[in-house]
Amino acid sequence: MSTVIVGGGNAGLQVADMLRRRGFEEPITLVCEENHLPYQRPPLSKKFLEGALAEARLTLRPEKFYTDRSIELKLGTAVTHIDRQEKTVLTDTGETLGYTDLVIATGARPRVLPGHEGRNDLFYIRGIDDIHALKAALPGKQKAILVGGGFIGLETAATLTTLGLDVTVVEAMSTIMPGLVAPELAAFFRSEHEGRGVTVLENTSVSNVDAEPSGGFKAMLSDGRVLDADIVVVGIGVLPNSEIAEAAGLACDRGILVDEFARTSDPGIYAVGDCATGVLTRYEGRTRLESVQNAVSQASVAALSIFGEAAPYTDLPWFWSDQYDLKLQMAGLSRGYDQIVQRGDMEDRSFSICYFKEGHLIAIDSVNAIKDHMAAKKLLDASIDVTPDQCADTGTPLKDWLTA
Repeated sequence: MSTVIVGGGNAGLQVADMLRRRGFEEPITLVCEENHLPYQRPPLSKKFLEGALAEARLTLRPEKFYTDRSIELKLGTAVTHIDRQEKTVLTDTGETLGYTDLVIATGARPRVLPGHEGRNDLFYIRGIDDIHALKAALPGKQKAILVGGGFIGLETAATLTTLGLDVTVVEAMSTIMPGLVAPELAAFFRSEHEGRGVTVLENTSVSNVDAEPSGGFKAMLSDGRVLDADIVVVGIGVLPNSEIAEAAGLACDRGILVDEFARTSDPGIYAVGDCATGVLTRYEGRTRLESVQNAVSQASVAALSIFGEAAPYTDLPWFWSDQYDLKLQMAGLSRGYDQIVQRGDMEDRSFSICYFKEGHLIAIDSVNAIKDHMAAKKLLDASIDVTPDQCADTGTPLKDWLTA
């Protein structure tokens, strides 16, 4: 028996780690396309770009960790083909690896600005090498355009502003962080960015970016305006890396389809993390989540399935985003909400937005309110139905409703 894990991010590492912690003694091979030990990605657009975090601090585990646990690491290696009949994978080095169980943890890649495919003068943020390239280009630059007002765009905008650049964020939808938070919360973050000198353009898209012969760029906007910039960073979402799964005939639909046990349509193959569209027993249908929590939780589910202790994915989704001195922490999925309740005052820069659907609490987003967030995770995890009035009552800590 042997397990091959394709992908060296948080999800891939977690599968290998969990298997060894459960006592799995068979061979494990972790195939990593990047030439870096598995590392954490959330700090890339924040402290690492800012220069406040050394690259060594990004590494999830030292090399000794893999040696001590007999996890074979193949860095700088990509899997190019899966043979389900022979139960083998082929790498770009020409090596064939056999497997009893295969885990696909290939993550996702940045969505390219339409019409700008193949260009290498625009910056995208996904890995360490992307940040190295961006940092190398920053000296002497003054103006930056961030295409996309999601988490990556806004976190990068905050960092570049802190570094002294004049930043413009261009978001095609009606608010920044579209579909992620309530418009009221998006408006709060817009105000915070604008208060630090960032120009935020909503309902506006970038139709074309031309490189100037003398250096710099001209960005044409959908409303006819033209913006000058020294740096253009694109953050308009990601696409799941599901190509090898599709080529192997596995069921895919905006990601590799998996059940609540992280199994694909082939019972000997699992998919975890950003590349997988999975079943969360708390919610209807399948969902593809891009978060560290999901990568770790889904990977743990896959490892238990391989080990013969299958347990469904029941964990509560949670997320976070750091922008300036603001920590946004999100518990639960707010999609489909029909009512929000604000807990605390936005002017205090410490508050929460509570989301309800048909009178039931489904999610809480907290800004600089760690106690609210910790209580929210426990309340939602236990399906305790706090009322809108109870959520709005700042005189009573949310945690008190755990035992009420």
